[in-house]
Amino acid sequence: MKLIRRLRSLFRATFFRARTDAEMDAELRFHVEARARDLERQRIGGSAAEAERRARLEFGALQSTREECRETRRANVLESFLQDLRFGARMLRRNRGFTVIAVLTLAFGIGANVAIFSVIRAVLLRPLPFPHPAELVRIYDDLDGSEASDVGMSIPEQWDLERSGVFAGLSPDGGGNVNLTGGDHPEHIEIMTVSPNYFSILGIAPELGRVFNDADNVPGFADAVVISDAFWHRQFGGDPKVIGKKIGIDIDLYTVVGIMPPGFRHPGRTLSFGGPDVWNTAGFSGYPFPIPPVRSYRFQSGAVARLKPGLTLAQAQSQIEALVARLTRQYPDAYPAAQRWRVRLVPMQKALVGDVRTELLVIFGAVGFVLLIACVNLANLLLARGSARQREIAIRLSVGARRGRLITQLLTESVLISVLAGAAALVAVFAFKGFLLRFAPADLPRMSEVRLDPGVLIFALVLAIATGVVFGLAPALQTTRASHVIALREGATGAGSSKRHHRLSRMLVATEIALSLVLLIGAGLLLRSFQRIVAVRPGFEPHGLLTAKLWIPFTNDPKLNKYPTNEMRDAFYQEILRRVSALPGIEGASLGSNRSLPMDEQHNLVPFSIEDRQADMDHPPAAEASHVSPRYFAVLKTPLIAGRFFSDSDNPKSSFAVIVDETFARTYWPNSPGDAVGKRLRLNIGVQSNLVVAPDPWRTIVGVVGDMKFAGVDTPNAPHIFRTFLQAPPYDAVIYVRTSADPRALGDAIRREVLALDPNIPVFQVRTMEEIVSGFLAERRFALELLAVFAGIALLVASIGIYGVMAYTFSRRTNEIGIRIALGATRADILRMALGEGIATILLGLAAGLVGSVLLTRFIQSMLFSVKPTDPLTFMTIAALLAATTLLACFVPAHRATRVDPLIALRHE
Repeated sequence: MKLIRRLRSLFRATFFRARTDAEMDAELRFHVEARARDLERQRIGGSAAEAERRARLEFGALQSTREECRETRRANVLESFLQDLRFGARMLRRNRGFTVIAVLTLAFGIGANVAIFSVIRAVLLRPLPFPHPAELVRIYDDLDGSEASDVGMSIPEQWDLERSGVFAGLSPDGGGNVNLTGGDHPEHIEIMTVSPNYFSILGIAPELGRVFNDADNVPGFADAVVISDAFWHRQFGGDPKVIGKKIGIDIDLYTVVGIMPPGFRHPGRTLSFGGPDVWNTAGFSGYPFPIPPVRSYRFQSGAVARLKPGLTLAQAQSQIEALVARLTRQYPDAYPAAQRWRVRLVPMQKALVGDVRTELLVIFGAVGFVLLIACVNLANLLLARGSARQREIAIRLSVGARRGRLITQLLTESVLISVLAGAAALVAVFAFKGFLLRFAPADLPRMSEVRLDPGVLIFALVLAIATGVVFGLAPALQTTRASHVIALREGATGAGSSKRHHRLSRMLVATEIALSLVLLIGAGLLLRSFQRIVAVRPGFEPHGLLTAKLWIPFTNDPKLNKYPTNEMRDAFYQEILRRVSALPGIEGASLGSNRSLPMDEQHNLVPFSIEDRQADMDHPPAAEASHVSPRYFAVLKTPLIAGRFFSDSDNPKSSFAVIVDETFARTYWPNSPGDAVGKRLRLNIGVQSNLVVAPDPWRTIVGVVGDMKFAGVDTPNAPHIFRTFLQAPPYDAVIYVRTSADPRALGDAIRREVLALDPNIPVFQVRTMEEIVSGFLAERRFALELLAVFAGIALLVASIGIYGVMAYTFSRRTNEIGIRIALGATRADILRMALGEGIATILLGLAAGLVGSVLLTRFIQSMLFSVKPTDPLTFMTIAALLAATTLLACFVPAHRATRVDPLIALRHE
């Protein structure tokens, strides 16, 4: 009941204010008149007028009494807020220049934070769009002994994991390149082969039709396929009648049974940024898979699974480790102890995000620093305004206004500014969202989910209010702290602000400098790191090199396979090379498998054995492996270290030959890379031929070439083995073309030549090598560019801040400077005094910034390459740059102060 009475009182005081005030005034008049009558009866007040005057003096100011009554009734909270809001709006309208500058300054800081938060919310914070996403995990196979991670999974391992009792469902999810045939011209699409329970594991229903079910659980590939919404609209114009139709994939015909919703994305690694176009399913126990399955043949890239309800990740990992230990004892040949095979479970969201988490959090911290710097700058502006309003505040305090009430009013003005800035920031982010997202790397996960949802709007509102409090609190406290008498005297005489005001202002400037230094050093470290990366020689010449991929159809029916043998595929590839090499402007052409293309696909290590050499039990050998044609190294301009390159004589009729890189040779023959030539090795992965997986044959090392940066220029070289394209031509291939002209102009010509040779084979992903390298560096460049932009803005804002503070300080000390000059101080003395105060502030900010940088730059250590997070050169260079810039900003008003005419200064006083 008490709460209801208070709410009713608050409602009446807010919405029936005139009536409430009239009742209160009548009640106050009644008490004054009653007291006046008492005084008159007691003959204390004299006449009636004198008695009323004495009664009013006893009651004090009616306005103060009215405020006290409202306080007693606790009914003025909302009313006071509305009053403060109206008063703040009037003050902002009266100072339009200040309002515009403040709103624009904060709008940038708030907008940057909202934009980055919307990305972080979509990528890191929002759960995956599947039922019970915490139960979803990704399964990786690692060979710790060989330092090889994510080496792939074999079919028997998949079956063992399915029977482990840990998972409610498990499905491999290997993606691949296929050709869409049957139309006017073939097209390349991405297909993902999964188990029939794949969609039920994710808990996703189709938009149209159905997903896979038990009827599709056949030994080989099932007839049914499910297509993506994008593929449906691109290929069939969104026609719902496509359900039940046949489509040609690698010449085989499949039936479309379902279409996935527009928002569905495969939660894992894909070959293209858009994800799979088509999903097909198989039982993995019949043609075209090995019969019987071989435990060491890891052709599946990995698996997605759902934990059983109630099972934690730690419990599941423990049970899987027990299973791995049992299988290792049961199959010692498939799992040598030295390889230290293990199965790793990773939460799906963590696996999907990968290393981008650190970069996004660093960028979010950077925009937070920019907003803090903007807040400090505005706090200084408000401090200056507060100094100018000292007389107003002193008068209000003198007539009875409470200090807390004035602080609340001043904070309301600040919050109003920040809310206006937040609204402007939201409009800008909404208007430019699409434009801003173009700057993000194309492979940044979950970017399609970035939107201004209620969570982002709440964040913007809370951030705006908190920002208003942050930059408004210190000026409000300082402005209302001054003594009434001193404030009235200074306001009347125009004297300078108090020493406390100057100290607080300089502390704020020092804070700006410190925050700016942290940002600038972070950007400087990333810049030095990026320069080191760009300076790394990749082991090939990207300029003038064009790459193009193709895929030979692999059919389910062996009778329809147009290139079933090595000889037939070799003849096809040789004809492609002949036709492409004859094109105008071509200096050289070669072929390689997909894994031969640097910085493109993930390059997993595979175990191998060296003839007549005992394997290192602690570090069993493993290397990357790919197929290349004889002119591959010449076209990529990779040097020969020892031995020879491949030649046309390395064909299926000759002995098996391989070439290794310098890292491989120095790892196993440290005395001289040339010692590797003539030695033999074989890969421990098996070779599939006619459904049978046989051991890999012994291969002779015929040459050693320079190292190539396959996994990236910022990644240590892994040993690499090159097999000749002629002896085992794969179904996937990359065409390499070297030209002195613009390589991008050759893409259409290469397509025409391949289609003229076989109209069922499309050419796709035609890219220059420079584009591939640039794309690989996109994430680093993205983080560097954003941090550099924010650091530059911080430097500009800090410089403006110190300039404004020094200019304002000297304008308030005009009389003092005039007196000093009149008493004999030289202009050099005045300049030294002015610069001394500025230099002290700068040094304080630099010292704090260096300490903060040492503490904070360790968080970007994973983003650095060949640069320490406490790199002395970067620290000293950036500190000197910031010191010079801020000193220049300090020098301009200091030099202006030396030009003060003492007569004018004294007359001004």
